[in-house]
Amino acid sequence: MSSKIIIAGGAGVLGMLLSDVYTEQGWEVVVLSRTGFRVSGNIRYTYWNGYTLGDWTRELEGATAVINLAGQSINTRFTAKKKQEILDSRVLTTTLIGDAIAGCKHPPAVWINAGGISIFEPSSTLFTEQDPPNGTGFLAQVSKQWEAAFADANVPATRKVQLRISSVLLSKGGMLDPLVKLVRLGLGGTVGPGNQYVSWIHERDFAKLVGWIITNDSVEGIVHACSPNPVTNKAFMEALRRRLRVSIGIPAPAWAVRLGARVIGTEPQLALDGHRVVSKILRDEDFRFDYPDVAHALDNLLL
Repeated sequence: MSSKIIIAGGAGVLGMLLSDVYTEQGWEVVVLSRTGFRVSGNIRYTYWNGYTLGDWTRELEGATAVINLAGQSINTRFTAKKKQEILDSRVLTTTLIGDAIAGCKHPPAVWINAGGISIFEPSSTLFTEQDPPNGTGFLAQVSKQWEAAFADANVPATRKVQLRISSVLLSKGGMLDPLVKLVRLGLGGTVGPGNQYVSWIHERDFAKLVGWIITNDSVEGIVHACSPNPVTNKAFMEALRRRLRVSIGIPAPAWAVRLGARVIGTEPQLALDGHRVVSKILRDEDFRFDYPDVAHALDNLLL
């Protein structure tokens, strides 16, 4: 078994985060990318289109791990065309990777496939891995089909982990960038009612968790990539204003969020809906978060 990690969808912010962390730790990292073959530092990019088998499948032979983060951004208007693209970019790529692993003579030791916590209905109810998915909206249906494609993959020699990822707080990019700008403009008040939950995880804990899954052979099935302390939108924005030392935050009522979403071309429910999700598995396994509370996380990320 080589010390090689394959990342599909590795050109996105989470893929770049993991690539940087794991190359620093001495792993060989190969990113499956539509940009074609190139080498950037210690990261090697190889071509795939996400929908057909090809030369990229050779990279999987004997790999330690395959991490599939592929999927088009959901930060868009949910037109019929976009909905199909969002679905296909997740379900078809997952099926493709399963077919590639099934064809390996020396299959990867573990396959980690991304998923979403939107598989649950937006509410203040606390959900763990033991709770059945109850979401009914578009993103919930995407998540269910995405997970079904992963579950259907017949790769008996490869350990499979379904990683449902909450909002990852990043030092560069991600959800924090636009919120920081709003707060500094004095517009960083509560969004909508403010009682919708934000489930989140610090970038360092996310990378640490994925590494823990790779090296912990006993972990398989569904795992939630969430901090143990989700907070309401109101509490999150208060913590952000406090970290940035901005005392005033004009709230954005639901009608204004809906209007603004239409102007910038996104869906208002991405801001108005919330999910309160934690991991029972990580608690039972005594996984140690470096940043378990949001104030500590923001202090570290917004230096």
